[in-house]
Amino acid sequence: MYAVLEQNPASRSDCCIRSLSWKGAVPASEKDKTHVRKRCVSEGWLASGNAKGIIGTTFTTSHCKKTTNSPTRTNFNLRGHNSEVVLVCWNEPFQKLATCDVDGIIFVWIKYEGRWSIELVNDRACQVSDFAWSHDGRTALICYKDGFVLVGSVAGQRYWSSMLQLDGRLTCGTWTPDDKQVILGTNSGQVMIMDIHGAIVLQSMLCEDREIRKIMWSVEKFRMINVIEEESDEKPERRRKKSNVAKRRSSKKHPAIMAVDIGNGDIQLMKSHDDITPILIRTGMKDTVMEWSKCGLFLAVGGVLEQNENNYVHFYNVYGRLRFSLDVNSQHPLSALTWGHDDKRIFVACGPLLHVAWVEKQIAPLQILCREVVVSIMKEEKAVSSLTLPGRLKNFVSERYYNTVKGCIPEPCKLREFISQPPPNNQRLHCTMVKTGEETSNSNPCYTLFLEYLGGLVPLLKGRRISKLCTEFVIYDPKAQNDVKLNNDEQGCLNDNKSVSNSCFQVSDDTKHVNTNGNMAEDNYDNLFIDNLPQHEKLVAVTSNIWGTKFKIHGLASFLPANMGQVNYKTSLLHLQPRQMSIALVQLTDQLQQNTDTALSLNSFSDDDDDSGNF
Repeated sequence: MYAVLEQNPASRSDCCIRSLSWKGAVPASEKDKTHVRKRCVSEGWLASGNAKGIIGTTFTTSHCKKTTNSPTRTNFNLRGHNSEVVLVCWNEPFQKLATCDVDGIIFVWIKYEGRWSIELVNDRACQVSDFAWSHDGRTALICYKDGFVLVGSVAGQRYWSSMLQLDGRLTCGTWTPDDKQVILGTNSGQVMIMDIHGAIVLQSMLCEDREIRKIMWSVEKFRMINVIEEESDEKPERRRKKSNVAKRRSSKKHPAIMAVDIGNGDIQLMKSHDDITPILIRTGMKDTVMEWSKCGLFLAVGGVLEQNENNYVHFYNVYGRLRFSLDVNSQHPLSALTWGHDDKRIFVACGPLLHVAWVEKQIAPLQILCREVVVSIMKEEKAVSSLTLPGRLKNFVSERYYNTVKGCIPEPCKLREFISQPPPNNQRLHCTMVKTGEETSNSNPCYTLFLEYLGGLVPLLKGRRISKLCTEFVIYDPKAQNDVKLNNDEQGCLNDNKSVSNSCFQVSDDTKHVNTNGNMAEDNYDNLFIDNLPQHEKLVAVTSNIWGTKFKIHGLASFLPANMGQVNYKTSLLHLQPRQMSIALVQLTDQLQQNTDTALSLNSFSDDDDDSGNF
C-alpha cells in the first residue's frame, strides 16, 4: 500500500473543519430518478461542516484530465445552522445530505433545480451523539446523549423511538450490515442491540470502564453500482477485463469486521459483538477518527501521535496489521477524514486545512514511485516538458499536478488579476456580500464581497457608499492587501450577526489551476481569509440618478476603461407590473486593458430618460 499527499495549499476554509463526507456523482441516466442505484466514482461532491455553522459542498474529480467538464457551479455554501456543525452525512441513493450542529438541530438538505434547500428539520433541544443512514438509504438512526433513540424514514416519517435507561451516556450507534438491527454504544463500555421494531435484543458489557467512541462495519456505506464514465479512454476489452477481475475479487471478500474505538488510541476489530478473541490495535494516537474504505479491506485511523505531536493517518488491514503510515504535516490537529473516488483518494481535515492523499491499495508500482521523485524535484508542471521522456510518460507525470478539489481561490499576490479578468466558458463562482461597517454621522457603511469556497469566505473587494443623497459607491483596489502586516489577534472570525445577501462573481480561466509551486507560504493563504482589504486606492465608482433607477460604472484605475457599464432599473407605478433590469458591461480583455480609450457608449440612456434603453 502507498499514499502521498497532494500539494495544494489553497485547499482550505476560514475556520476549523469538523466533519467530512463524500459521495459519487450521479450519471445522466439516474438524475431524473428519486432513488438512484448507480454512481460515477471518478467525480463527486465533498461535504464539510465547520465551526461557523456553514456546510460546504465542493466538486471533486480524480480524472487528471484538462478536458474534464466540470459543472457550472463547483461550490455551495449552505447556511441554516446557528452553531458549530459537528456531523455531515450523505445519503447517496436518495441524493440527500444530513447535517447536525452542537445544539442537536438536524437538517436534511435536498438539491432541486440547482439549488439546495432544507427538506426536514429535527430539533429535540438535546445534543446528538451519532447519526447513521441504513445501507439502502431508506432509514435513519439518530442517537441522543440523553439515551433517546429515534429511527425514521428518509421522508421524515417516525418508525419508532425509545428512551433507554442506561448506566452511562449514549455515545454512538450504527446499523448492522443487513440493516435488521442497530448497535448502540455507551461511555461505560456497554453495547445494546435493538431490532428494526425497537425491541432490545441484547445488552452486554463490551469493554469495562472504557468509552465506546465509534462503531463501524467494514461494508460499503450504500449498496450502489459503480459505473465507468463515458469519457474514459480505455478500450472495451480492457474494461471487460477489469470488470471480470472485480467480480473475482468480490467473490473472495472477507466477512464484515466491526471496528470499535474504545478511546486512548485503542481500536478493537471484532467479527461480531460477542467475539471472544478481538484484535486490539494500539495506534499510539489521541483524538482519533476512523473510517473503513469502500472495499472494506483497509481501516484509516487518523489522529495526533503522542510521541511527537504530529498528525498521522494509519492504514490497517482486517487483521489489524499496519500497512502504511501517512505523515500529515500541519500545525493544526487532525479533525476529520473520509474516503472518496473508489478509495483512490482520502480527504483529511486539519483545522481549516483540507489535505488530499492519493492512495494505491496494492503494492505501489515503480513507475508511481519514480513519478513522486520527479514531482519532488520539479515544483511546476511546465518543467515536465523539458524532460527527455516519451509523451505518454510526460502525461503520466503531469497528472500528478492536477488538483482533486475543484473551484479556486485567488493567489494572495494576484488578487487584482483575479477580480479584473474575464470568465472562461461562462464559469461562475458564487459570492456573498457582507455589510462590514455601520453607518454613522461621520462615515458611510462599508460592504465586502466574499468568495464562497469550502464553507469559508475569501474577501475579494471592499466598497463604501459615498453619498447620502444618491445611491453611489466606490470600490477600492485590493492590490495592497499583502503590504499590510497582520497580527495574530486580527486573524479572527467574522461577526456571525452581519447581514448577508447572495451574489455571484465571474473568474478567469488563468486562475482555474492554483499555483502549487511551493513559493507561496501557507501563511499567505491564511491571511487571504482575513477581511483586511485596503481602502486607499479607488478602483471603480458607481454613480446613479436621484431616483436610484439608473447606474453607471466608471473605471478609475489606469488599467480599466473609463466607462465600464450601465444598469437601468425600471418599475411601474404602485409596482403593478414586473420589475425590469437591463445590464450592459464591458468585456474586459488584455487588449482592452492595454487600450483604455476603448469604452462602452453610455448614450443609450440619459438620466432624464425613462425608457430602458437599447443594449
